[in-house]
Amino acid sequence: MDLFTHLVVGALTYLLFMRDVTFDYLALAVFFSVLPDLDIFLMPLKRVFKSNYFEHRGGSHSYIIGVLVAGIIGGINSILRQKSFFIVWIIGILFYGLHVSMDLLTTTKIPYLFPISRKERSFYVEKAGSFFTMVNSLIFLITSMLISIFSADIIVLRSFIDFYTVFFLIYYFYRTSSKLWFSSKLNKNQKYFPGILPFYFMILDKSIKQNELSLSIVRKSHFSKNHEIFNTKTILADEEMVLFEQGMALCNKYYYFAKWTAIPIFIRKEGIFSIRFFFMETMMRKRTMFIQYNFDTLTRQMISFKRSSSHNKISQLDR
Repeated sequence: MDLFTHLVVGALTYLLFMRDVTFDYLALAVFFSVLPDLDIFLMPLKRVFKSNYFEHRGGSHSYIIGVLVAGIIGGINSILRQKSFFIVWIIGILFYGLHVSMDLLTTTKIPYLFPISRKERSFYVEKAGSFFTMVNSLIFLITSMLISIFSADIIVLRSFIDFYTVFFLIYYFYRTSSKLWFSSKLNKNQKYFPGILPFYFMILDKSIKQNELSLSIVRKSHFSKNHEIFNTKTILADEEMVLFEQGMALCNKYYYFAKWTAIPIFIRKEGIFSIRFFFMETMMRKRTMFIQYNFDTLTRQMISFKRSSSHNKISQLDR
């Protein structure tokens, strides 16, 4: 989720369930609801400790870490401000955990029980960087500030807050129900991917039989016909299959690429076999991230590497 949505959902959750608590604790709850994303400031430590868990959406996105961090901040807060350690600790656990739970709904895996378990998971209910929720969160923030500045009527502000609370509850219920319903109908070769808009989604069908790779992507909507936007079947030579497996292994060495679903496109030139991996989770409108490995067909060694984003035809998948 984007930072604005974490902030807004954290504030709305606090006002929905704890509106009788003081404003001091509201600010604290909002702080904890965005705290895991401040891990971007820890990323330089990756070079020192050689650990992927200092990456963004790494070890910080864990319920266990949330309990520990909330305890540390609660202890510091109780010493400096004479506030109840227990209240701060519980609020920290709840709203840090809210952030982790929201990110579990997205398409980028997180180690939600680190360091007890290094298993990473995501539920593919919402895009990791949802443009739709970010825009609605910004509308809420700007409008609520304008109401506070130009209207002295607290009822107007309260009604607006209640409206957006109901909106987000319905939105995430719809997204979750849609994912569960359509995923239940898929076979083992198929995978559900949420679209940018709530009524759109994609189904990837990917199968490998010996040296034959079949891929198809269908864009679906609740209100229109299905639209097949990608369909290919590639037969690889034995040598090309070996290089393909090497390319997949190289992708999995990168922390973020290992989290995502790779769609391979093969490019054959004289003496060079290239594999361009597009990533389903990063597809936004007409662009998507890709990583490309170029291999010498004689030596079977990688000779060059490229990472970028592209307006390639396969990137025109989402809406």
